[in-house]
Amino acid sequence: MALTTFLWTSCSDDELYRSNEQGSRLEEMGDFKLSSFTLEKGIWEIADTIQQIKIHLKSHTDDSIRAYDAAVLHSESNPSYSIYIPKTDEIPDSDYDLTAFLMDGTKLGTKLKVTFRDEMLHTIMASTVQYDLEGEGTAEKPYLIGSQEDFGMLEYGLNRYDTIAHAAGLYFKQTADFEAPHRSDVYDGRYTFGESFAGIYDGDGKSITIAYLGAQAESDTTVGLFKTLYDGAQIKNLTIRANMQGIKKNGGMLAGSSQGNVTLTNVTVSGSITDSNEHIGAFIGHATGNLTAEHCRLFASVHANSYVGGLVGYMENGMLTVTDFSNLQENSMPFLFTVHAGNRGAGGITGGIMKGGCAFKDITLQHSIEKEDSGLKVIYAGADRAGGLAGEMALNEASSLNNINIWAPVRSEQKDAGGLVGTATLTAPLSVSNCTFASLVKSNEKAAGFFGYLKCDNHLNLAETNQIVQVNNGYLNVEANKYAGGMFGYVYGDIKTSGLCLININVTATSNFSGGIIGELEHGTLETKNFSLDNDMQVYGNDATGGLVGYANSSTIKGDIGDLNFSSIPSPDSFKSNYSGKVSSPGADGKGTSMGGLVGYALHSHLDHLCFTGSVFGSDRVGGIVGHIRGTASITHCVNNANIVENSTNTCTGGIAGKVDFTEGTYTHMINYSNIAGMEQTGGIFGYIGLETSTTHNLNIQYAVNAGEVSGSQNVGGCVGRLYDDMNDVEHKISYCANYGKVSNSGNGNLGGILGQGDSKKMIIMNSANHGEIAGGSNGASQVGGIAGRMGKDPKGITIGNNMELAYCCNRGNISSDNVDSHVGGILGYQEEGNDYDENHWMTHDCYNSGSITSDQKSDNGGIVGCVDSYSEVVRCINIGKVSPNGNGVVGTRKSSVIWHHHDLYYLDGTGSGWCAESFSDSEKKNTSTFNNFDFSGKGVWIIDSDNSKNNGFPYLRDCPFQSIYQ
Repeated sequence: MALTTFLWTSCSDDELYRSNEQGSRLEEMGDFKLSSFTLEKGIWEIADTIQQIKIHLKSHTDDSIRAYDAAVLHSESNPSYSIYIPKTDEIPDSDYDLTAFLMDGTKLGTKLKVTFRDEMLHTIMASTVQYDLEGEGTAEKPYLIGSQEDFGMLEYGLNRYDTIAHAAGLYFKQTADFEAPHRSDVYDGRYTFGESFAGIYDGDGKSITIAYLGAQAESDTTVGLFKTLYDGAQIKNLTIRANMQGIKKNGGMLAGSSQGNVTLTNVTVSGSITDSNEHIGAFIGHATGNLTAEHCRLFASVHANSYVGGLVGYMENGMLTVTDFSNLQENSMPFLFTVHAGNRGAGGITGGIMKGGCAFKDITLQHSIEKEDSGLKVIYAGADRAGGLAGEMALNEASSLNNINIWAPVRSEQKDAGGLVGTATLTAPLSVSNCTFASLVKSNEKAAGFFGYLKCDNHLNLAETNQIVQVNNGYLNVEANKYAGGMFGYVYGDIKTSGLCLININVTATSNFSGGIIGELEHGTLETKNFSLDNDMQVYGNDATGGLVGYANSSTIKGDIGDLNFSSIPSPDSFKSNYSGKVSSPGADGKGTSMGGLVGYALHSHLDHLCFTGSVFGSDRVGGIVGHIRGTASITHCVNNANIVENSTNTCTGGIAGKVDFTEGTYTHMINYSNIAGMEQTGGIFGYIGLETSTTHNLNIQYAVNAGEVSGSQNVGGCVGRLYDDMNDVEHKISYCANYGKVSNSGNGNLGGILGQGDSKKMIIMNSANHGEIAGGSNGASQVGGIAGRMGKDPKGITIGNNMELAYCCNRGNISSDNVDSHVGGILGYQEEGNDYDENHWMTHDCYNSGSITSDQKSDNGGIVGCVDSYSEVVRCINIGKVSPNGNGVVGTRKSSVIWHHHDLYYLDGTGSGWCAESFSDSEKKNTSTFNNFDFSGKGVWIIDSDNSKNNGFPYLRDCPFQSIYQ
């Protein structure tokens, strides 16, 4: 029917005229009723030259369809439409779907849900875009897209008609492979493709090939197959093959960005994105809201400047959920992928997640390399923040990583590279379970198997089983200049472990802060009971290097061995080791400093219930448990059973700690079973102890036991090589300690079973025993004693009243020196100056020696003290050890022409000469009257060995527990 001959003419019959509040009207014209209404401009895109369309009304009452011709009246405001209803027909009152078509059958974009009353448009309830595609856009009858032209129609509808809903709730299904349409000037933009989409797109296993060539101009922003995926969008069963470059911001093969709840299922991307700027992902460039990816595959390379991801470039203010994501093909072989950020933020899943959360599960990214290929860039950041999963995470929602396998190298040039995450800041819980890293991590600073940098504030939990191990013989290593860790490069805060952590990766820091678990731990607690480090691990560094932690800063490291009980000397095999691998500097020279079997350098930190059974090498501050500990700190219930602790170059070597700089703290219940080989200042427990300036706290070392051989060049002690303090008026006390190993030096120093040299005033040793051989070398004169080599501060001519005190100690080991100028004593080699103002303290008193002094010196040796200085005092001591070939029973000699004090000194007949002492016979040893002024009272100092069970019948000390405990 042709309407043009009478459109919009005056009514020939005015018997019928109706209108309503919406501006609709009904009137008669010839054989027709005209039902007229007005719509907003843009609902239907109709050219000004078109005056006639078709309208279909589908009834919601009975599904019947009514078809009518309609006239179009164009105006500068909104267009009007008149439906020509034959007078013999009637539009029943009902709700309808109103669809419009051009006369050639082309569907106009928007379908209206309307209500008709009295044959007039009464209400527009909703609008839905209609696409000129086969299908109805429903789940049962989706729109079918089988060609480039069809996809172009989808984009045309999105661009022209559906700019608000973006096809939300509509279903589309791809039926063939094709190349995405190229843009032309009819669309907005400079030949860019991609319209925003919120519908459901099913690729049905088909592929789309896309290409994009940009110049990083402002217009090269938010680029992808779709521009933005909006809330409700679902993309599934689709493969995208892309060659894209020159995107300035927010670019991905699938979409430039996503917002709201978006789901990707069984989507695969291949090809490349290169020469782009920021927020670039293989799938999506930038995402907010809740993005979910399931069963997706990455067969692509993505190279941009910053925040680059294998899935999404940058995610913020939402939750990223990823399940079953990998680069594995159907034959289970990995496909080569690369993720490169020229600046920062490269991740196998995302360049960064900010102010949100994540749930990653069943993720595998594989690209094993050989050592020769360690320079290969797979996941790479030119500056910082590279991770197998994420370059950066700032999580404020509860998150999880579960069943993750990263077997590909991760590298950043400057800092923050992690097998899982480059840098992470947690303000909400993060659970990590059943994750594996098995490749190379490398950076200048902060590189590790799991997290390069982690600020966790007690929010991280390592659950079930996590491991850093070799897989398929691939190259496995952590390499950095500093802050290198088997699992963490740097950690701020506590780490919780409710599952097992297996670590077998070599760790190297060419500078400092290298640890088998953590490079540096700051203000945190590490409980090691759930960590298992492989026996063949090697941790390398040039400073602050440890089997567990390189640098512990204001932190606590806790092991899980039981409390040490010294009622007997425990078997060395009765302790579970925390680390049994190697600690050394890179290369074979062992020149590192602050090298510890478990901790390299500890500042204001506490080491508790730990055991080391590996090997540690260094050149300065070398220790079986810690190389250097400083400040307000403690070491308690720690065991060193190392294969070797060796320092062949410099100073400060100890079975427990190489160097202690004390401010405040507790040092108790420690045992060393290892052979300690050092140079200057070597000890079975501590090589060197110094006190920080202006400390007001007394130093107390208790229950320190050495059971290994200790050798060094000068100041060497079975427990402490040297203690030095020249500034503080505090006590320096060693008590309830014991040595069972041979202690030797090369000469020219101070050598003792407990202490080599106590170079401080208020130097105290009490209640301690030596059972080991003490042997001074020939290379210079030494002060050699069964308990201490030298004690007290040399006042340089001015006496010190409270200089030293050595009491309630015994020696059972043989004492000697190969240098004739040495001073040798059964208890003390050389006693520094003092005075006699205090009759109870600050002297050598209440000690005994049963060991032999077997060497010949120019000056007489002594069964108790080798040599005394001005105003020294020695009282109530017994010697029963042989001083040969010559020497005195108690005190060997004095410094030339000095005054010293003594009384109640006794020696067994035949053990030495009687200078300043009285002899007693074997038959008199059980008589309390033999020993004048000795306290044999019920709670006194001395006890008679009435049954010969403690000291062969000689008096022994009530409070010296190690005197009768034998190894």
